[in-house]
Amino acid sequence: MRPRPTLLYRAYVAAASIALPFVKTSVLRKVTQHGVSQDRAREKLGYATQARPDGMVIWFHAASVGETMSVISLINRIGERLPNAEFLITSGTATSAETLAKRMPARTRHQFAPLDAPGPVGRFLDHWRPDAAILVESELWPHMLMRSQSVGIPLALVNARLSKGSVRQWQRFSKTAAMLFGTFRLILAQSDAMVRSLVDLGAPQDHVRKGANLKALATPLPQDEATVAQMHTALKGRPVWVAASTHEGEEDIVLDAHAQLLKAFPDLCLILVPRHPERSSDVVSLIKGHGWAAPRRAQSALPDGPVFLADT
Repeated sequence: MRPRPTLLYRAYVAAASIALPFVKTSVLRKVTQHGVSQDRAREKLGYATQARPDGMVIWFHAASVGETMSVISLINRIGERLPNAEFLITSGTATSAETLAKRMPARTRHQFAPLDAPGPVGRFLDHWRPDAAILVESELWPHMLMRSQSVGIPLALVNARLSKGSVRQWQRFSKTAAMLFGTFRLILAQSDAMVRSLVDLGAPQDHVRKGANLKALATPLPQDEATVAQMHTALKGRPVWVAASTHEGEEDIVLDAHAQLLKAFPDLCLILVPRHPERSSDVVSLIKGHGWAAPRRAQSALPDGPVFLADT
C-alpha cells in the first residue's frame, strides 16, 4: 500500500516548485564552473543527454564520489547475474562524474541527478523509465521517492545509514519519516543499531535487515606504479601520515597537529588530501600561513618539505 502524502511533504513539494526558478541558475553555474558542459549541466533539470537503452534499466543513485564508487562492484555483480540489464548511475557532483568516467562498468551510463522538484524529476523518470531503483546510504529526496513509487518503480536503499542528528530530526517528523521509508521494498542497513533506528522511524520491519558494507566490499582502487615509485623516491624513507577527505575547518586542526608532531619527528611528511580539490587555493593559504611551502600534486610536484598537497 502506498503511503499517504503528509502535509509536510505537500509543503515541501510546493516550496521546491516555487524555489526552482530562483535556484536553478546558481546550481547550473556551480556545475559548469567545474568543467561540465552546459548540456550536461541541464541534466539537473531532468533533460537527458543520452538515449534510454532498450530492455531493463536498473537505476543507482548516489550522492558523491565515495557512494558512487561503492556501487561499482555491486553493478558488476548484478551485471553478471543479469547479462541483458542496462545500468544508470546518477550523482550530484562533477567530481563523481569525472571519477566514474574512468571506471564506468559495462553497460552503464552516468547522468547528474535531477533537482528534487516536480519538473526535473518528472522529465527524468519519463525519459529513463527505470525498472528498479537502488539508492545508496542516506539519499532521501522526498519527491524523487514518492514520484518513483507512484509510477511503480520498485525502490531499495542499500548501505543505509543516518547520523544520530539525522535520526533525531526525522523523529520530529515521524509521519513524514514513516511515509518516506515506507516507499522502499528493501532496506539494507550498515548495522543492527541502524536497523532498529530505521524501524523506529517507521520503516516496515519486514523490509529492513542488516547488509554488508558496500565500501568494505569494493575492489581496490587502481594505482599508477610509476607514480608510486616517484613518491617513494621523493620521500626518501621519511615517516608519513595522511589526512584524507578533509573539509573546511578540518585542515586547520590537521596543520596545528602537524606542527606539534614535527617537534618530535622533524622529518615527518603530511600528505593532505582535501575532499574537494577545488578548495586547493584556500588550503594552500592555510599551509603557507604555517610558514611552509605547499607543493601541489595538481602542479606535478612531489613531496619536498613538511606538507604535500594531493589536490587531484
